[in-house]
Amino acid sequence: MKKLLVLMMALAMTLSLAACGGEADTDAPSTQQQGADTDEQAKADADFAKLQGFFDRIIENYEDQQAIGTLLEEVKSGQKEESNLLDAYKQLAEDANEMLQDVQSTAWETNIYDDKAEVLTACIEALAQYQQTVYEAAEENDVTKLETAAELATDYDEKLTAVLDAMGIE
Repeated sequence: MKKLLVLMMALAMTLSLAACGGEADTDAPSTQQQGADTDEQAKADADFAKLQGFFDRIIENYEDQQAIGTLLEEVKSGQKEESNLLDAYKQLAEDANEMLQDVQSTAWETNIYDDKAEVLTACIEALAQYQQTVYEAAEENDVTKLETAAELATDYDEKLTAVLDAMGIE
């Protein structure tokens, strides 16, 4: 899991560098062309900011998952009630489902990041399914759903790897 966090941080840095990249044009473009280029760059920057926002939310979800480990230990030691743990699982599921709705309804300004948005959407979809199943397994105390959640976690990891690959992060 630490590797995941490191990869996500590297992804964030890569996105930051990609947004600033580009080659200098040695020909002097017309004023009208400069305006069009500036508008297109502004749209690309807006799309980049949207992608960055979703990556930040994935990292936040990961950090919240890590906090559940601490909460689980507190429940085992009697410091916290099981209901606190169930509430935490429910919140993770709600956050992941909200993130999925947001990414699916995002209006991208350009097609520059289409491939990255596609794999990102698939990743968030897998995350939402995983988080929802974990919550349901905990709520219903259902071992079968817990086993399904383990399979969904593997699917999510694969989709996250696809996102990192699309961003060129090894």
